[in-house]
Amino acid sequence: MKELYTVIQQVKDLQKSGLKFVLATVVRVEGSAYRRPGARMLIAEDGNWWGGISGGCLEGDILKKAQLALFSQNYKTITYDTREEDPFALGIGLGCQGVIEIHINPFQDQINALVEALKSHLEGNVAHTLQMHLSANFKIELDDAFASHGSEWSDGVFTEYLPAPMTVWVFGNQFDAQGFIQQASALAWRVNWVGILSKMASHLTVQGRYGYEDLWPIQSSDFLVMMTHDLEKDVKILEKLLSAPVTPAYVGILGPKKRFEKLQNHFKQDLVTLLPISTPIGLDIGAEGPEEIAISIMAEILTLKNNRNGQRLHLRDRAIHE
Repeated sequence: MKELYTVIQQVKDLQKSGLKFVLATVVRVEGSAYRRPGARMLIAEDGNWWGGISGGCLEGDILKKAQLALFSQNYKTITYDTREEDPFALGIGLGCQGVIEIHINPFQDQINALVEALKSHLEGNVAHTLQMHLSANFKIELDDAFASHGSEWSDGVFTEYLPAPMTVWVFGNQFDAQGFIQQASALAWRVNWVGILSKMASHLTVQGRYGYEDLWPIQSSDFLVMMTHDLEKDVKILEKLLSAPVTPAYVGILGPKKRFEKLQNHFKQDLVTLLPISTPIGLDIGAEGPEEIAISIMAEILTLKNNRNGQRLHLRDRAIHE
């Protein structure tokens, strides 16, 4: 998701500078590859670039192909077959075992149209299907996606799934809440901060700041992280969530099981049947300190969002991106 924000911002900056640019997009993958369809690399005519289409092994060659596309003002589609026995067969060291097809678009107006579609997606709270007709009859269609689906590249049309932007609500003013906000911001997650407004660090960039008594515009796709260290505040937060018209996707509560038992006793009912509660919050990675705890929580959120179980990859009996 962060890559989309980067591409959008850099397109704006390049337009201001007057530099021309191209956009390389991974449109098809067979077998193993570092990046999946939809990965993008923005390349300026001066050789600077942002994003990526591999783990670093293809970017150098794509830079050359991009200059050719920019000079000729024609689309270019390049296929790299990294299944070759000789990893240096293409003149570059390849670490994957698959086929990667990359489309290069040098047309500024078409890239601008794509950027506008991506901006529209990122400003909302739902998943979309993005379809690009990369031909003389260029067209972009952005429609709501009611179910997750794969990508497709056929007859010059690229279709991809854009998951709903990640929105997280962080409750609390302590150091671990601030550490989580910093880590989430690094991934370009949209963060809403709830706490005592006068105690909120001004240097942290968040989407919104709310007091405990404010109305919180929580959506069903949002993830909530409760790090108040205050049982009474947690009670009031849960009371508001239980009476709200929308149930969030996740409610993670910091603290041991015994602490949650006290919350259960207060409400005299099984809260887990009423809200998607996870407590103690985070994955078991032995986290210590605000930053590691933030990583633990973010990892758990990603497992839920991506429908994974958080196990070590060498134990997975299927392809990583299946």
